[in-house]
Amino acid sequence: MDGNYGGTLDIRLSVADTVIFLDFSRILCLSRVIKRRFMYARQSRPDMASDCPERLNWEFLKYIWSYPITRRPIILEKLNQLTQNQQVIILHEPKEVREFLQKFSHYSNPI
Repeated sequence: MDGNYGGTLDIRLSVADTVIFLDFSRILCLSRVIKRRFMYARQSRPDMASDCPERLNWEFLKYIWSYPITRRPIILEKLNQLTQNQQVIILHEPKEVREFLQKFSHYSNPI
């Protein structure tokens, strides 16, 4: 699952067998959002619909900055309540993500 849709988090967690939580610092998240804004100014990112240009506003910046205080504890509590049959993987920095993905690179089929 992907995203920060809190209204459906419980539903999605209840059917997940594995959760990978990217628990990055707010500085990293803010810097990436700002970088993305300049990279894709007045255009859509490749991973978004063509009519959805990159935007940045104060409300979104405040959300990112307050996330570790307001949302993160709630998510961590929900992850702690998952069953023993549900695996939780928490990655704190991009290097950990690269190392995690590297473990599975031998499974991909070249085209």
